[in-house]
Amino acid sequence: MYEESVRGFKEVYYGIRPTTMVGWNNIVRRGYRVDENNNVVHGPDGQPIEDDFARFPFYWTKEHYLMNPNEFVFGRERLSQEEFADYQKLLAYVKTFPANVWE
Repeated sequence: MYEESVRGFKEVYYGIRPTTMVGWNNIVRRGYRVDENNNVVHGPDGQPIEDDFARFPFYWTKEHYLMNPNEFVFGRERLSQEEFADYQKLLAYVKTFPANVWE
């Protein structure tokens, strides 16, 4: 995350989701459900229950709030030329998104 993206971040929100299975498989993996002892959970038919598991958390946890902002916020002066060029591309791309109003 960049310092500049934190300023005023609550003014606009974007809802995103993958539109292809390839995209979906980049953020979710398929696997067997396990219990608190890490044993595979079986359904009434005796078959293991499959579930989708996030490759990263989709929600904030207490651990997120305990992190020092310096761990995930970078000022422009810390970016290499290549990283800064990528940041500029990201800014330009996000500016093309239409704003959505949720009521």
